[in-house]
Amino acid sequence: MDSRLISYLYFFNVKQDYYECHEYGEHLWLDMGRPIVLKGLIQSAVCLYHLQGGNIKGGYAMWQRARRYIHDARPVYEGMDLDRLTHDIDEVFRRVPSELYRSIVPEKLIEDLNLPTVKVRIVDDKINQILETWLPEPLE
Repeated sequence: MDSRLISYLYFFNVKQDYYECHEYGEHLWLDMGRPIVLKGLIQSAVCLYHLQGGNIKGGYAMWQRARRYIHDARPVYEGMDLDRLTHDIDEVFRRVPSELYRSIVPEKLIEDLNLPTVKVRIVDDKINQILETWLPEPLE
């Protein structure tokens, strides 16, 4: 597995830093010829980044696109359970009041919603072992 994909998973699952996650994913996506599934994974991180910051409108719209992009690669891609990821992000948005789907709200409101934390479920034990001690190399 490419180290940038491992870094994507590290920032997604361990740090919950969806901006950095997106950065590693985008570098990999560009170098790999822009595969649709990676575009979906990148946009999944971006949707959570927007949501975290209160941009429900942007996050929900991004998730609708990302969901379509990862659909064809399901159920598992590179050891990642995409069915579970789809289910978990759908569950996050089910818990956001639908009247807010077109809104940008204060971050405090997002915190008060107590939304579940989304992690990419990894079905490959080798990747889980690598993540336990992973230190991402800076992007150039």
